Amino acid sequence: MVDNNITTTVDLMQTSKSLINDLNFVSQNVLIYLPLIFFIFGFIGFIGNVFTYLQPQLRSNTSCIYLLCGSFIDISSLSINSFSSYLAWQFGFTLPWSTSSALCKLSVFLLVFLTHLAINFLCMAIIDRFAVTCDHTSDII
Repeated sequence: MVDNNITTTVDLMQTSKSLINDLNFVSQNVLIYLPLIFFIFGFIGFIGNVFTYLQPQLRSNTSCIYLLCGSFIDISSLSINSFSSYLAWQFGFTLPWSTSSALCKLSVFLLVFLTHLAINFLCMAIIDRFAVTCDHTSDII
């Protein structure tokens, strides 16, 4: 019986070491490419949004204008934040954000502001669609 307990413990240790090795492999060889994949798919989606929302029938629709502006902000955010971090991790090419205090503050500001601005444009489009479809009469006497 003692031998069975020892082999079970050894199997659990080997399993945990194998899991740690697998997670290390994924973090070192797979996760470093995620910003590039996000940038490529984001750019494809941006091109699709531009072709869709710049159609003559949709140019006068305010909701489409909000979504198009949000798409421009999204691709700007991907270019400034995600793609630059991918270049820094993969090739050691860094933008001079950390050389001065003002540029460092600007990078943090852009990281937060651009993402919130894109979400705000999406919220404006939702509010605009709601305002267009709601009933404009009231029953106040």
